[in-house]
Amino acid sequence: MCWSIWGDSAEWSWLYSMYAFGVIPKKALVVSPDMNDRGLSCFYGRQAFNVDAIKETMSSLPGVSPDDFERDLMGSVRPDAKKIESSNRRLPVVLAKAPGTAILTGKRIRKLHNRMYAKWVKVVYESDPVSQERPAIERLLEARQDFVDVFSVHCVVRFLFQGGQSGIAAAAAKAGDAALTADLLAGVGGVLETTMTDDLWRLGNHEISEDDFLRKWGYHGPNEGNPYTTSWREDPTPIRYLAAASAVRERPNDRAARSNAAAKKAEQRLLAGTPVLQRPAIRWLLRRMQNTIRTLQIGKAGYLMALDEARAAVKAFGAERVQLGQFDEPDDAFFLTVEECQQLAAGELLNVREIVSVRRATRMEYKNMDLPLSFVGMPTLTQKSDWSAPDILEVTGAASGGGIIEGRARIIEEADDDIDLDPGDVLVCRFTDPGWAPLMALADALVIDIGTSASHGAVVARELGIPFVIGTGNGTRVLREGDRILVDGTTAVVKVLERDIGRELNLA
Repeated sequence: MCWSIWGDSAEWSWLYSMYAFGVIPKKALVVSPDMNDRGLSCFYGRQAFNVDAIKETMSSLPGVSPDDFERDLMGSVRPDAKKIESSNRRLPVVLAKAPGTAILTGKRIRKLHNRMYAKWVKVVYESDPVSQERPAIERLLEARQDFVDVFSVHCVVRFLFQGGQSGIAAAAAKAGDAALTADLLAGVGGVLETTMTDDLWRLGNHEISEDDFLRKWGYHGPNEGNPYTTSWREDPTPIRYLAAASAVRERPNDRAARSNAAAKKAEQRLLAGTPVLQRPAIRWLLRRMQNTIRTLQIGKAGYLMALDEARAAVKAFGAERVQLGQFDEPDDAFFLTVEECQQLAAGELLNVREIVSVRRATRMEYKNMDLPLSFVGMPTLTQKSDWSAPDILEVTGAASGGGIIEGRARIIEEADDDIDLDPGDVLVCRFTDPGWAPLMALADALVIDIGTSASHGAVVARELGIPFVIGTGNGTRVLREGDRILVDGTTAVVKVLERDIGRELNLA
């Protein structure tokens, strides 16, 4: 189910972002039936980028090296990477389309978000009776289209973010202090996820009710980008612990205010190192980038609401099929594609229980497998239980910021893991999405395996002023629960200072 919502939708959406800027013509806005030609694919239940395919498309973007994309995504360019030359053949079209796209996209995504939020509250959170009378399969198809509508425009904003970040990094380097970039991208204010973590603090301090919080943020939850999960509106248990823990910590808005002050100082230093005649353009770029960061989070919230709409529709469809004796439990529906659900509703799908049983077993098998972060052809799999790390005492990341801190490593595989983060703890995880934001706000620092300076974890960490190192690749494997570690956000290095102190203290 998850890939039948994400697969073609995400592929079309990123191609749409290229079309919106004039990089590709409308006739190229087609999802290829050949997975080797797609920018996105799925291996053993994990989404993956086809770096070469995306670079081929981006080679038509004037002034952008395809290798820059790979460097931003992977942290470096493969020595044996296929050489793809840039082309200016689309330059006239880009010059005609890009300015309008850049100006109008913010208004479009805000409109889509507001429409999606109103629908989510009525149809999903409040379970509007009229809406619930419609066949669940119709609601599922509509939810998938809502996802495409929002995610495609979000991809445009994501592209603007990447370009703006590159511009600010170049300006900082030209001014003689490339390290300014992290602070310049921080302290934006008005970022939705900062507001969410502050509302959690307010909930813990009894300033708002649980219903107030869930009505605003209930579409979030652990692994929320995957429809096959449970959102907070369905099970608010996680937010009760998080609210109680947040209540006795520093208020997120206060942390964000310090980050904002640091950003203002960084801007002053940047401008001081910039020629006078270029300063107005730099100020414009910074203001534009701040707005893009806010808009990026608005778009993400919009498509997450669409996914929660789909989640509710799938479970409703599953409940219908249980009543008809076709499923054993409502969640069986997640082991069919959207199209197979249509076939089942039409009485055209046979052996449903067998299909579900095989796919459940396959999913469990895939969950116990690890894939390399990058690979050519089919990936080489390892069993998680068989993986053992050598005694490495240092890891490096692709991006970092926020200063230097020592703390206790807490290895968390899932956002809903039963674990308490104490003052001084460092959150070490594989990846993050918005459902991780409350845990991130409780941590003194972050170490994340997957991501770059443009990733979700980096954006939230900068906004809350949390030291971070992201894109380590193997931090969750090399670092151990309870290790005392040093997180150096100035050099993107994490060092083990003392092994397994958590076990010695009986805290792991």
